[in-house]
Amino acid sequence: MTTFNLHIPIIPCRILAGILSVVALQGCDTVVEATMPITPSSIPQASTEVFKQKYPAVSSFVFEPLEKDKTWQTEFVTSVGKVLSVVDYQGEIIDLNSLVGIPKNLPEAIKQHFISQYPSAEILAVYDLMKSPMLTEGYKLVIKTANNTTLHLYYDSANAFVRAQTLSNEKALSIIFTSTDQINYDTQVPLVVKQFVSNNQLKNASVVIYQLTDKSYKLFVNFRDLVNGALQTFEIVLSETGLVLEWASSIENNYAYKVLNSANISSKTKSYLQANFPNWQFDYGIVKTIFGQNKTSFVALKVGQTDSYLLAEEQTNEHNLTIVHTQVLAENKLPVAIKSTLSSTFPNWIFVNARVIYQATDANTINTAPNHFLVEIKQGNFRYAVRFDADGKIIYQYHII
Repeated sequence: MTTFNLHIPIIPCRILAGILSVVALQGCDTVVEATMPITPSSIPQASTEVFKQKYPAVSSFVFEPLEKDKTWQTEFVTSVGKVLSVVDYQGEIIDLNSLVGIPKNLPEAIKQHFISQYPSAEILAVYDLMKSPMLTEGYKLVIKTANNTTLHLYYDSANAFVRAQTLSNEKALSIIFTSTDQINYDTQVPLVVKQFVSNNQLKNASVVIYQLTDKSYKLFVNFRDLVNGALQTFEIVLSETGLVLEWASSIENNYAYKVLNSANISSKTKSYLQANFPNWQFDYGIVKTIFGQNKTSFVALKVGQTDSYLLAEEQTNEHNLTIVHTQVLAENKLPVAIKSTLSSTFPNWIFVNARVIYQATDANTINTAPNHFLVEIKQGNFRYAVRFDADGKIIYQYHII
């Protein structure tokens, strides 16, 4: 499916950052008995082909089971950082997350303060507050409260709370795009910015410089050399004279997944299911946590013999629901464009089965626009699975073993 928002899925939404495209403080929670990671050949081909198509430059993927024969998670490194994802047995990417920043746990004292003081808020980002490239002087949390206010929470090096600050609207007089290699040759770059980069020996990075209306400068520095598979980023605010007002280094969001069983489906999701699908059957469930907080739950269900749905419930924003509808298709329901493509690519093809995955919508909208199709056919003694986009063009195809 395609991503939701899926900051990527194959329900489109940033949440299932992957749901249709194919939108924890410690590592991933242990949700099933300990199982050795398995190679792609050990899980359904449909569940691996989506990754091969989406990330052709990645040489291999290792999948770790969440729920036996239902869902798997995989973490891999691309040219711009790490990716953590969950895929199901039908070959749909349920969630897809880009991991940016240095892997680091949020101190427990800060976590507990945040939970106690802002129980309904969501952590958007976490930063080390720096004195130099190697020295931390505290932490900054960027959070979104229940009323959609964005706050910056500051903590000192002893993890004690310092202050909360409302995000102010910044206006830029100019924006300069450069790099640490070219910055000394760029006549647009202010001397104080060049001096800061030189003094701190920042190298091999792209740089975006905002000159703000208060005469300060905000720098976004992105290092393209990967540290532990992650992309390191700095956000730096300099005064007009070059004084460092803030230096923040991003910490990788701690995502984790665990199995959600039918008994633990939220009341919001249960009410929606009972009102709209009185005969629904539970297929599987997943909970995504971020810095230890339950962030999103995914509930897959079946309704009769032809329909299935995936509901993604965000724990913030009043527990909004996003829904993806999947439907089994008979041969006579295949779009003409898909039949034409099949005939030109696989002469004398024979239909086996097919399904359509519709665009993700909210709980108040009916899914009517297809996102993609998955069609299985026979040609002589061979079987093939082919994924098509909504216009009937082949996304990828593979020989079924």
